[in-house]
Amino acid sequence: MRLRLAPGAPAALAAGVVHAASFAPIAAWWLQSAALAVLVALLLRVHARTAGGTARAAVLGLAFGSGWFVAGVAWLYVSMHRYGGMPAPIAALALLLFGAYLACFPAAVCALTLRAARAARLAPTAASPGALAAVGLVFAGCWALSEIARGYLFTGFPWLAIGYAHVDGPLAALAPLVGVYGVCAFAALSAFGVGALGMAAVRDAASRARDSRAQASTLATLGVAASLALAPPLVGASLAGHEWSQPAGRSLAVRLLQGNVEQELKFDPGRSLAAMQAYTAEVLRADADLTVLPETAWTVPWSATPAALRDELLAHLARSGGVLAIGMPLPEQPAAGQAAAPRLTNSVAVIGRDGAIVARYDKRHLVPFGEFIPRGFGWFVALMHIPLGEFGRGAATQPLLEIDTQRVAFDICYEDLFGEELAAQVRDGATILVNVSNIAWFGDSHALPQHLQIARMRAIELARPVLRATNTGVTTAIDARGRVVGALPTYTAGALALAMQGSVGLTPYARWGNALPLALGLALSLSGALACLARRRSARSNPLE
Repeated sequence: MRLRLAPGAPAALAAGVVHAASFAPIAAWWLQSAALAVLVALLLRVHARTAGGTARAAVLGLAFGSGWFVAGVAWLYVSMHRYGGMPAPIAALALLLFGAYLACFPAAVCALTLRAARAARLAPTAASPGALAAVGLVFAGCWALSEIARGYLFTGFPWLAIGYAHVDGPLAALAPLVGVYGVCAFAALSAFGVGALGMAAVRDAASRARDSRAQASTLATLGVAASLALAPPLVGASLAGHEWSQPAGRSLAVRLLQGNVEQELKFDPGRSLAAMQAYTAEVLRADADLTVLPETAWTVPWSATPAALRDELLAHLARSGGVLAIGMPLPEQPAAGQAAAPRLTNSVAVIGRDGAIVARYDKRHLVPFGEFIPRGFGWFVALMHIPLGEFGRGAATQPLLEIDTQRVAFDICYEDLFGEELAAQVRDGATILVNVSNIAWFGDSHALPQHLQIARMRAIELARPVLRATNTGVTTAIDARGRVVGALPTYTAGALALAMQGSVGLTPYARWGNALPLALGLALSLSGALACLARRRSARSNPLE
């Protein structure tokens, strides 16, 4: 029964797994296009062979998305089972259910695309070039809108948006204009063209036995499909050399520390003290304008730092003249006129030479289950034996750290998936972006290189250098064009020292945020839908055409 509903479902599932492999660490942008093109070809095949097909199209998208997301975020199983102590069957089931939820987005795109193909009277044998172009616009626009929706619903999970696979491809040059979601639209449009090109080539072979008129129609369709496939990368290639920002101010001497603290021991009091001692020893090794420690490098607030370590750090800062940024929990800052709240925030504390916290950043985009418990899911969290809590939420706008001529903006771990939030920091004047992370929760998995890939996209779309200080990796420095200029090996302790100069100048994406990709997605999908409806009305008024 299932095979009858969607005969291409196994192929779609396999294509989804291949699609997951196109992201880091393999990072093959062409593989992303090829895998999505297979889904397009399967979708067009369903359209050609069935009279209805909307449910079959949705199942294809569901199968593709399940392969894509379950394989792509399989590291969630590591956090739930290995570090959380959740029974393996329940952790596996949770991963499958989460993958199925995420797969609903491509399923919806496939269903809408097939309906557009029906409305446009896209012929199964010799497709009209105009109908094919209209359906391609619907597919690309709806795909971008689905990625945006996935990045916002239930606090958002934009991990593995297809644009991230293109940080080293020609479409990356479009990111400063329309951000990663705009790149998603152009990647989907190109993949639709590739898939349609393959289907049109098959039709061309069949049409050679027919009259010349059929051959001419198929050749025109081939031309349109090729145009859809090639136009986005060609436009991207033409923008590749454009400079969206300019270096500004003096370079800062920066040290990024990586502690490699085992996650199982991180919240053990004795091991936590040993980690603080190791970090202190590394800070004392060299001077810097800015030294950055990872997320929760300190598992206690600054006020609870042992006096001996505190004195050593302050003596070093007084001599070097630098500042020290440490990921740690801090008491929540109460709103004006309110009593102090008992909660802690996941924060970065910037320590000055006198021992005062001269600046702080409190994480504002909290992670469900990790930093707050969604209503009704307490039972799920109870299955894991890890120290989770209800963290306070940082303010939407927080002051930047000023060091000489540079203005530094911090974000914590998962927050750098939300480009629109970092864009606001750039509009406020940030010249350097700094991310502190601890994703040791996911072991030595593909979560680490995937997170680096995401950080590189932020650098490209905002035209700002990005620094990352992490517990286990990838601690790295990225320039304003998204190129890695220095990195530490994963799962080693060490320090990355470098000079980093900030940048000024706003990209269109930095200026307007997700308004631009949203407008692009709506424009593509609506223009395509209107063209499809116009073709349907034309067919009804001219039934002989």
